[in-house]
Amino acid sequence: MKIACLSLVPLFPEYVLGGSQNILNKIVLGLRSNDIKVRLVSPISEMKKSYIGDVEIENILNLKGSFPSPFEIPLYEIQDLSETIQKISLWADRLYLHGDGWIMRDEFEDKKIISGIHDLVYQEAITSVFSLDSNKIIVPSLYLLETIKASISKKRFQNKNIVVIKNAISNTDNLISNNKTNKNNLTLLFPHRPDPRKGFIQAIKIATVFSNLKRWDKVILKVPKFQNKLNKDQKNLEYLDYEVYKIFNESGGELFLHDWIPSNEMNDYYQTGDLTLCPGNFIESFGLVPLESLANGTPSVCSSVGAFRDLSNFPGIRLAPYNDIEKFVQKGLELLVQDKEIIKGKNKVLSDYNLDFMITEYVDNILNPDKKLSYKNNNKIYSNVDDIIYYLAPWCSVENSKIYHDYKGWMDEFEDNFILEENTKIIMSNNFYKKAIKEKILISSLCINQ
Repeated sequence: MKIACLSLVPLFPEYVLGGSQNILNKIVLGLRSNDIKVRLVSPISEMKKSYIGDVEIENILNLKGSFPSPFEIPLYEIQDLSETIQKISLWADRLYLHGDGWIMRDEFEDKKIISGIHDLVYQEAITSVFSLDSNKIIVPSLYLLETIKASISKKRFQNKNIVVIKNAISNTDNLISNNKTNKNNLTLLFPHRPDPRKGFIQAIKIATVFSNLKRWDKVILKVPKFQNKLNKDQKNLEYLDYEVYKIFNESGGELFLHDWIPSNEMNDYYQTGDLTLCPGNFIESFGLVPLESLANGTPSVCSSVGAFRDLSNFPGIRLAPYNDIEKFVQKGLELLVQDKEIIKGKNKVLSDYNLDFMITEYVDNILNPDKKLSYKNNNKIYSNVDDIIYYLAPWCSVENSKIYHDYKGWMDEFEDNFILEENTKIIMSNNFYKKAIKEKILISSLCINQ
């Protein structure tokens, strides 16, 4: 069997710039470990010849080389790209489109297509799920599956062949080992790309509150530097609110900007921290950072946004409402004294997010893409409006007396204007029911495939 893996963005064998590339590396290595022939192709670049395992990264695709809108190129480049894809398709038995976004379906020569969708933020992924044909769509979480199911018509959803394969955490044989150089300091980690939506400013504010507690000699916030050379996502911005940074500095805190950590050093990096922060409002499709951190003995506090909500009861991980700085600090203080819980969480990560299982599932679905699974409706919070059942949309959550919408933020007008009865039934006045339906907070059961 011969598999061609296509990436719309440049690949770096040593530096992983996000969870999606991390998973692609594991998929490539997993396919090779099963004696499957693999070609890995990505946009043209000036990089020297490089490999993932024994698979060469072929930088041969005429694409823009940055994200999003990789096809924003001259029409004559599209023609050259078409010819390249046709040659790849003739070689391959299967095509794995990582992140998909491949609008050029005709060039695939009627080969079986497997789409790996890792978010529903970028236009490329949304277009792929909504209108492009694939034999199989792989998503990493029930959150993403439920979002798709609640967003498109029943007929369109039933024509999709979607499977959930949870991302895996690289196995680590290290016991919880503390690599901190000074145990009298509090070290906070912010191991995210420099996208403002990842919560950099919130992380500084959280670190400032920790610093003002005066429980440690120093509070250190470790953040990767913005690097133009590696950055291929135009939504990443070098962003530092100097007033916020000044307040943190005056509190005695230290902002430590370091080079991007190579993937083979990430385990050691996580072990240098006391607490990992994931305070952004980016709509995560999977909680890779908190799980990786916990696998290395460092607990994490995350915004209750996107697929992070799937980790609400996970030992060693706490959720806090987005931008609630005090709540983040409170949850962090809880975790700092929960050694037994952290060990339990570490073991659970390595058990539930097993790399061998993920690879087995990917290999099976790539080799047998027509196999179809069904999933039960997991919506638990509902309302009854005019004898029709409405469910709380998967992109919404109830946070105390407020409603958070992943795509719109805090829905302030609903604050204190609803009751959550027994944590399952939302009760509102008729006027607010209408607003909730219009704002896609409540989704009719008639629109959700059961």
